[in-house]
Amino acid sequence: MPHQPVLLVDGHLDLAFNALYHRRDLTLPVHSLREREDPVRSGISDHPDSLERRQGPEGGHYTATVSLPALRQGRVGIVLSTVMARVQVATPRLDNAMRTQVAAYAEAMAHLHYYEALERQGELAIIRSLADLEACVLAWDNPDEHTPVGLIVTAEGADPILDPDQVRLWWERGLRSVSLTHFGANTYGHGTGTRGGLYPPAYPLLDALADVGMVLDLSHASDLSFRQLLEYWDGPVHASHANCRALLRGQRHLSDEMIQALAQRQGVIGMVFAEQMLSPAWDFDQRDGNYATATRPMMAVVDHIDHICQLLGNARHVALGTDLDGGYGRELAPIDYDTSADLQRVPELLRRRGYGEDDVHAICHGNLLGLFRRAWSGSAAADSPRRA
Repeated sequence: MPHQPVLLVDGHLDLAFNALYHRRDLTLPVHSLREREDPVRSGISDHPDSLERRQGPEGGHYTATVSLPALRQGRVGIVLSTVMARVQVATPRLDNAMRTQVAAYAEAMAHLHYYEALERQGELAIIRSLADLEACVLAWDNPDEHTPVGLIVTAEGADPILDPDQVRLWWERGLRSVSLTHFGANTYGHGTGTRGGLYPPAYPLLDALADVGMVLDLSHASDLSFRQLLEYWDGPVHASHANCRALLRGQRHLSDEMIQALAQRQGVIGMVFAEQMLSPAWDFDQRDGNYATATRPMMAVVDHIDHICQLLGNARHVALGTDLDGGYGRELAPIDYDTSADLQRVPELLRRRGYGEDDVHAICHGNLLGLFRRAWSGSAAADSPRRA
């Protein structure tokens, strides 16, 4: 008898960045997004009535794989998606970073406005409480093509939070998870690709985050920042999108010691689907891998899931955090993946590896749902009936 589709929770997407930076209408099917895009920007204006024929800047091209219809088709009913704008030490090339915290705040607020607009249209349902979470899970028991995708707003890097006094504002607007750092050295400390730890302003910010009940994301922390965060923070933790250093080279990934430390705190680790997070040919620190095309299938993600489960002796601390279309697209996604609809193949890949149904459901949705249920259990909605 064929298995019923499994609810999937994706612990890390950059939907607003994807929509605003790449100018994509994520309410459309993926094939429509691809038809609208050209690998090279041919001019300032291509409208037939335009008098402008100046050449615009050429940019990197990443073929779209994520859209809201594709997420629905793949039964990805709940996602953690980012407001993302990091401050980077001034260099000639900032890539997608900002030069000031104020600019980062403005950019991240634009991301938040995007989510609120999609919620107004019925495309998303922003999850702000335990009651919202349970209502969304219930809706995805029997979804249709118009069921809103549930969204937990997370900040990838805390640069947009201008100071501890502003934490309450972000909480009231729906922010529920925060990582202090991102790539490089940021406002509050050292992140991916750097040596060093937290800066002094990180600690009052952490106090303010704890006061409102925020969940702390340890993805993109430098090794020293990671240790300092766990030493200081006693609230709920996860690593929304991070794979295993035992299988790959580079500080971006989690060592076995880090994985065990997260598990001891009831944390959950989301698996990334990018080639640079799956292929042993890549060294994330040296960037000496093949940047052109992907080589690994989705079963390589299961290799990382399996490593964590074998290390810990259970399947209670691993989830999905695909990061799909977050700075890369189809070119560096798994070779047997085309759109978000293909994520529904993950449960079968887990079964093929020998995982039973309880563990399949835990990995696909139960562990992340449990993380936020525990984090929000102090609310009056804690007695709501739980499904899935």
